[in-house]
Amino acid sequence: MSFHSFSVVFAITITYLFVIVAGQLKLPADVKTCKRGTDDYSSCLRLAIQESWPIFVKGIPELGLPVLDPYYDDYEMFEFGSNEIHGKVENSNVYFYGLKNIKFLAVRPEYTDDQFKLEIDWSLPKCYIEGDYKIDANFVNFKIGGKGYFNASMEDLKITWDIVGPVKNDRWIIEHFIPIIQIGKLKFWCSDLFNGNEELTKSTIGFINEFWPTIFRGMYPYIRTKLDELFTDILNSTFSKLSFNEVFPSA
Repeated sequence: MSFHSFSVVFAITITYLFVIVAGQLKLPADVKTCKRGTDDYSSCLRLAIQESWPIFVKGIPELGLPVLDPYYDDYEMFEFGSNEIHGKVENSNVYFYGLKNIKFLAVRPEYTDDQFKLEIDWSLPKCYIEGDYKIDANFVNFKIGGKGYFNASMEDLKITWDIVGPVKNDRWIIEHFIPIIQIGKLKFWCSDLFNGNEELTKSTIGFINEFWPTIFRGMYPYIRTKLDELFTDILNSTFSKLSFNEVFPSA
């Protein structure tokens, strides 16, 4: 349930970053700009994002950008499905901690035949999420139905965003936003998965914490497809209003 909220934060943030760097709004004094087509374009974009990150983490209310560490999300609903687990989770009053420590590792832009592709690699040593939940799902042979408090800690995250689409009439029309997610460690806890059955809840939490890599691999194709649909719409709602040559100016 944490991957959805986690990814939403970054999709929205990178959108604001590109809008600001493009000069559509007043630039903070410390934000760099980059010229497309220069020899150091990739490294310039990476440095621009990394050096500007502390500015955005603090939040910029006049740009509609909230505080990112901790990031607060009042409500999200996530439907999921795989052979091991399928159902629906509703999250509320969620806080996400650790985004200030992101390291942007590489940015790979590619512009050929009116197609623009942008790959962004980043890592995060550790993060923590907590909030309230309500779940209605089937896990292996168990019916899960409960609500309460949850938390999860993750370590050694490595993420790649793969964003691609054509450029038409000076607009970038994003066709796909593919997140590639790697997590080194994950520890999960929640208060109640089986409507008051503490022993079954405890056993299931232990199972999740032991076998989460297998569970995640099984769910990943579904998660990737849903995130692609969601973030393609989010990014298009912004980039459809912006000049491609202003967001990504040529040298």
